[in-house]
Amino acid sequence: MANTRPPGVANTVPAKGVPGPARTPGPLGVNDAADPNVTTRLGDTPGTSGRLDGGDQTLAKLGPDGATGGPGSVAASAKGVPLAVGSDKTPQATKDPKVWGDWTPPAGYETLYKLLKQNEGNIPYMYLDSKNLVTVGIGTYLKTAADAAALIFYHRKSLLAATAEEIKTAYAAVAAAAPDKTKFPHGKKASAYETTTDLEMTPTDIGARWLADVKSFQALLPSYFTGFASYPADARQALTDIAYQYGASGASKADKGALKKAATDGDWSAAADCTDDLEGSDDRNAARKALFQAAAKVAPLKPKAAAPAAAGKPGAPAAPATK
Repeated sequence: MANTRPPGVANTVPAKGVPGPARTPGPLGVNDAADPNVTTRLGDTPGTSGRLDGGDQTLAKLGPDGATGGPGSVAASAKGVPLAVGSDKTPQATKDPKVWGDWTPPAGYETLYKLLKQNEGNIPYMYLDSKNLVTVGIGTYLKTAADAAALIFYHRKSLLAATAEEIKTAYAAVAAAAPDKTKFPHGKKASAYETTTDLEMTPTDIGARWLADVKSFQALLPSYFTGFASYPADARQALTDIAYQYGASGASKADKGALKKAATDGDWSAAADCTDDLEGSDDRNAARKALFQAAAKVAPLKPKAAAPAAAGKPGAPAAPATK
């Protein structure tokens, strides 16, 4: 027969969620690697025992329904995250560091990424922020369940991709978990919502969404801050961070409009002073101030030229003599 091979490791308890043939006798009295039904269903490919048998880890790459799965399953192999078979033959999730490891921002965004991650947090699951707004990742506000469903979430244990309906259900569960404002005026910590659902985003997807959000704010800021593209890099990053919290329009109104005036005048020292009373933690405002102060060193405020004195007034230069 085309798919014949020597016996392999007996698989007396098939991996949960791994489709296989009906249990029929093999030479060991169980459905094992020598059972021709196994090979006719699955074919011969190398496994940990040298053949595709009960000890082959690749068997567990199928999802529970035998067709779909999360990163590393047959249906989602683009993510490259395998499922390993545990001692109890139950598929256990293992996370590929290429997908689940730290995300690195592109050049030019490192400082802003560090600043926002420190102050907004980097939470892979949906939670309620201090204003009880559903949020995920690096401060990404999810206004509606549809906004959440537009993102990619996976089930925490199985790593199976969540459906749109599952994501919307999870969103509703988090939104419904809002704490009593009288007891928690500033909301609960994000960790309080970790077990509200079992859905998570990968660092790669969180980073991609963060970058898209940042670029959208940077595209809006020139409408409120004339000459934004010509500002020193540090000033642009400080304003982007403020816009990330306030919105682009809100950033232009910060400190009663004093921030916008300072930026328009190119007075970055004055802009640094505006950060003292901004909403946010002291550490965050200190970081913003430092960025504006660095911008002031790169592009110091130029003194305004004195207006020429009018002719005939005291102190005006004498008119040249005529011949």
